[in-house]
Amino acid sequence: MVMALTFTFRNRTVFYREHLSVMYSPLAHAISIALVELIYCIGLATFNLAVFYWLNGLSSTTDAWFFYWIGLSVMLATVSYFSHMLAYATPSLQIGILALSSWTTFFFVASGFLIDGKTMAKGWVWMYWISPFHYMLEITLMAQYNDQTRLVVDALTKKTIPINQVVVQFFNGAFSYDNIGRDFGILVAIIVFLQLVIMRCMAKVNHTSR
Repeated sequence: MVMALTFTFRNRTVFYREHLSVMYSPLAHAISIALVELIYCIGLATFNLAVFYWLNGLSSTTDAWFFYWIGLSVMLATVSYFSHMLAYATPSLQIGILALSSWTTFFFVASGFLIDGKTMAKGWVWMYWISPFHYMLEITLMAQYNDQTRLVVDALTKKTIPINQVVVQFFNGAFSYDNIGRDFGILVAIIVFLQLVIMRCMAKVNHTSR
């Protein structure tokens, strides 16, 4: 994320200059950056799948590895576009990095892993629903353990139950395999929203100091 932010900041001055010369269109420039970043994210996710996924002995079912790959690709694109947005919305790289680290921390804490969505304080539930990490986590875990019926001992009740039920109970029923389609839809909606904000910032915001 920081790398995407830093790289975009380096190119921001060039965009400002060419945009003032009526050489760069915000729409065309935003789309070109988004496409290049998406290709990079898909390649990175593919490499991660080929190395990390199989070396760690994760599920070999088609649903599990496919949802892991496509989910990671979309998630990487989402956080990269969030970095692009901050690059054009904030006045300096230092402020951009500060905002990025702050929001990333909030997104992780509200992802549903540390505090599940059903027990989170009502005043913070909105963070749970806008956190991209929430949707990536649900996609990955539910696809990974949905069909895993190996029996394990529940540490709290000392009862023997299927491992997929352990995962569901760990998240207090907030995560479900049936939500995967919805999760992908929301991640795509977040991406569209970020791209609209990026184009708006490109067209209306100029942080160049004279």
